[in-house]
Amino acid sequence: MRTLIKTIRRPAVFALALLFTICIIPATVSAKSLYDLPAGTAISSKAAILVSLGASEKDDLTLFELNADEKRSPAALVRLMVGITAIEIIREKGIDIEKTTGKYTNEAFNTIAGQNLATAGMVIGEEWTVKDLLSLSMIQTAADACATLAITLGGSHSGFVARMNEIAKKIGCENTSFVNVSGIDNPSQYTTARDLYKIMRYGMNYPEFEPLFSAVQYTVKPAALGSERSYPNTNDMLRPSTAYYYAPMAFGKTGYTTPAGRCLASVARDSGYEYLCIVMGAPDKDEQGKSGVYFSDTRTLYRWAFTNFTYKTLLNKNQPVTQLPVRLAWNKDTVTLVPEKSVAAIVINDLQPETVTKNIIRFKETVDAPIEKGQVLGKVELYIQTDRKIAEANLVAAESIERSQLLAIWAQIHSFLTTPWFYGGLALFAAIIIGYIILNFIHNRKLRRKRMKRVSRFR
Repeated sequence: MRTLIKTIRRPAVFALALLFTICIIPATVSAKSLYDLPAGTAISSKAAILVSLGASEKDDLTLFELNADEKRSPAALVRLMVGITAIEIIREKGIDIEKTTGKYTNEAFNTIAGQNLATAGMVIGEEWTVKDLLSLSMIQTAADACATLAITLGGSHSGFVARMNEIAKKIGCENTSFVNVSGIDNPSQYTTARDLYKIMRYGMNYPEFEPLFSAVQYTVKPAALGSERSYPNTNDMLRPSTAYYYAPMAFGKTGYTTPAGRCLASVARDSGYEYLCIVMGAPDKDEQGKSGVYFSDTRTLYRWAFTNFTYKTLLNKNQPVTQLPVRLAWNKDTVTLVPEKSVAAIVINDLQPETVTKNIIRFKETVDAPIEKGQVLGKVELYIQTDRKIAEANLVAAESIERSQLLAIWAQIHSFLTTPWFYGGLALFAAIIIGYIILNFIHNRKLRRKRMKRVSRFR
């Protein structure tokens, strides 16, 4: 069941949408993609990013981007941050989501009234568990459920939104600002494809996050008023019964307003590979008049990734990379540096090994023995296209090298002989000697004068 709140003051809404469209401008020039889409392959979305997900954020690799730093309305993709904020508050307060309820009140109604938003048809006084409010807010664009969730957990809509902005800043979103949880357009509510990747990636650190978006259908059982009803996920790529179903799709969130266009943030997995894709600003229909463009664009990017990329070992664990001069060792002048572990990265299938360049960073120009095997002494960065880093690894000593005590003692002596203290002492010693010579000269001169006086007295 799905109802719409009546639209009021339609000219004002249109004016706000127009203002929003004018105000949203690129924050920065988007970086060049690591790879280009093949000839004949294109997407219609105005902004996009495709990221290969590694074991952690630092291992992720952005394969493709289009206007990824352009500020745009997130529409209902704002729910990604709503979900994260809700999870953190629930954890902090120890809330039992299956027993704690939230009531749809006039405050919640006034938050979304007059915005022409899709709702779950909640009536004033209807109560849902926090679990139902949270789950439906994620798989649907039910503004009434989402507003109730925010007020229940945050104390107020504004308080909940303030927490959303705190989290966005904490995780490094540079071009993101939130003013509501519903996703309605506002000049002060914007984000970018790159920031949405950061938000979604951060959310994946919570085990509760993915299941909120992956349910094909969800059934709500109101705790007070209302009746039990079921709602489908708005992400048709998750639903086998739709024409847009895509089996590798793991979870995702859709969004739409007229200024924002069609948007989808999702994750897909297949054969051990995992990708995150954001598309924003897709038109309602393509040039052939087909709808579901944001689904088609997402499928295009995923298929390109799954078909054309593979993990390849670029450096083996014990492969010599460089040498570092060694001091204080009797029979060793250098130590060989090797990768701490094998270095693998996701690369285009036809990548030629000679196109991968190494940037070797030595932490010191020379190193003193003793050296332990496996001691970290530098790192190596791997690049393609000259300036596109695809991987890095620590460089460690390939062997242990003992210190020569004789050379160590000599080095200490040599070190002391080159210190300011030594030169200062040497200067002081020279000054004392010179002073002694001068005093001795003066003393001897006085003695000679005395002798001459005695001699002249007896003449």
